[in-house]
Formats: sequence, structure tokens, C-alpha cells
Amino acid sequence: MERTPVILGLTRQAQLWGLPMPYTIGVMMLTVLPFIWMDALLWVATGPIWYIAARIATAANPNGARVLRVVMTRTPHRLSIGEKVRRYV
Repeated sequence: MERTPVILGLTRQAQLWGLPMPYTIGVMMLTVLPFIWMDALLWVATGPIWYIAARIATAANPNGARVLRVVMTRTPHRLSIGEKVRRYV
């Protein structure tokens, strides 16, 4: 693949607030959803805490959300005990 600025710009991961989009969505969900469910303004104040945690996670592994998604979709479900199930599908 060519290494031109156009190709590099189109293939880079989308970011918002300096975080990859999956991390940004996670920060928003951890801040806004509890605020809506509990009607407590305290949850809005936890936004910077979640943001800092997401920045640390991004520094450790910027593709962590992708790794988690692959693990969740490819790992077989827990086998049922006492039932005859196909173990390797």
C-alpha cells in the first residue's frame, strides 16, 4: 500500500478528545448513563476520572477495545455442566 498522506489519513483510527472512538464512547457512557438513570449531578464530575483512566489505557494499548471485541466474539462460551453440548463448533 502506498504511504502517501491521503492514504495514511484515511486509514488512521478516528479520535475524539485525543482518545480512540471506542474509548471515547466508553467514557461518555460511564459518565452520562448513570447521570440519566440516577439523576445525580455527581456522576458528571466523574467524567474527568474516566477520561484519565481511558488516556492511561490508550497509552498502554491503543487497540485495547479491538482486542476485547475479538476475545468476546472468538472465545467459546462456558460449557454447560451436565448437558451434552458440542464442545468444538
